[in-house]
Amino acid sequence: MPISKVHSSSGGNNTGSCSSLANYLEKENMELDKMSDQEKDQDKKMKIESMKQQFFTHEKSDVSHTDVISSIDNNKKKLGKEDAKFFAPTINFSEKEQQQIAKMVSGRNIENIKDLNVKEFKAYNKAIQEYGRKVMDNYAKNFNRKDKGLESGKNLVYYGKVEHMRKYKGTDKEVQQGKVKSGEYKKGLQSHVHLIVSRKDKTQKLKLSPMANERNKTRKIGGNEYQVGFDRKDWIQANEKAFDQQFQYKRQEIEKFQNQNILKNGNPSEKAKVIKTIEKDNEIAKAKNSQNELGI
Repeated sequence: MPISKVHSSSGGNNTGSCSSLANYLEKENMELDKMSDQEKDQDKKMKIESMKQQFFTHEKSDVSHTDVISSIDNNKKKLGKEDAKFFAPTINFSEKEQQQIAKMVSGRNIENIKDLNVKEFKAYNKAIQEYGRKVMDNYAKNFNRKDKGLESGKNLVYYGKVEHMRKYKGTDKEVQQGKVKSGEYKKGLQSHVHLIVSRKDKTQKLKLSPMANERNKTRKIGGNEYQVGFDRKDWIQANEKAFDQQFQYKRQEIEKFQNQNILKNGNPSEKAKVIKTIEKDNEIAKAKNSQNELGI
């Protein structure tokens, strides 16, 4: 399942400027610059240059990190000094999900981002950006403030950055087991999305926090009812559905968020039912694979 996580910030304080985070998210472009400088072959050099990414919004795909900082930092009307000014959601895909995206844009099985040519890579990146916009549509809808004008991602102030490389950290089991060194690049498809979203909507009238503990509760103030809270489970499930529809992905039972959540948090009866469903799904998948191998 595409894991959509909400964070207060990615390695920094979110009560001040987002400059540290925005600058940090330039790290992949800086790595690509180093690779480009070291490459002698001009064709390979151009391919490396084509991989550099700008931030995207609901309408644009080429926003600089300086514009991101200016926009987020100035969208904080009536927020206190200690109030969160922005949040940093991330979207992480499984290897199978990335392979499906790559196959849709290239028509063949892809195991590494470098296997895509320049045209295919642009289509791959565009598809992920389009999905990111759907995730932010779901983010906006999850606050249940449509009556206040919050209908979709277009009403938010947010910026996304697609990255295609990951490095091993000292905390990774592969490093601890001595199989790889910290700082080495991970193999395979490693595409993911970083997002920076303002606490305030575009009108700067609504204060929005995905960290709220309440889920779709109704409060009354002065006789008026309004919705509060952000249901993270609903958000993840909506994003899973959007992924499957956009990329025509036939998700197995074991991959579904609802089933994974039950296996982790459900009671024994619920877990037993899910396990039975997963086992049946696996049997059907094996039978289909056998038929394909036999050409039936």
